[in-house]
Amino acid sequence: MSAVLRILFLIPMGFVLACCAGAAALILPFVELPGAALSNPAQIADLVFLFTLQAAQVGWTALVPFLVFLVLSEALRLRSILIHLIAGLIGGAIAAHAGTAATDMRVQTATIVAGLAFALTYWIVAGHGAGRRRPAVARLPTTAPSKD
Repeated sequence: MSAVLRILFLIPMGFVLACCAGAAALILPFVELPGAALSNPAQIADLVFLFTLQAAQVGWTALVPFLVFLVLSEALRLRSILIHLIAGLIGGAIAAHAGTAATDMRVQTATIVAGLAFALTYWIVAGHGAGRRRPAVARLPTTAPSKD
């Protein structure tokens, strides 16, 4: 039962929260907020909209590599934070240098940090229990009834 709950709730929640962490890592280095900006509702709405779009973009970009790593980590019971961070680093580096990669080093660095933030957040929420199953219940040997 716990494996079903893990697959239905914990893993998707970990993915969504990891997308939010990746979006924050991509947005925060480039947002400059003066002290009075948070009192302006239009600017707050603009930031929320920007964050939502960035989280969706992170999720769309990371979905296939995440699913491949998810299947491997669950099947091979890879729970190590180091393995998750290496996978996030590789994913961030591929995203930073793929296709029409940004030439600005700040954007490349933010993309790699977003991969690490994604991996760390997923590991905290769901990855530390990858492939964990309940131990099998030891069954007592059955003895044949004695014929006295």
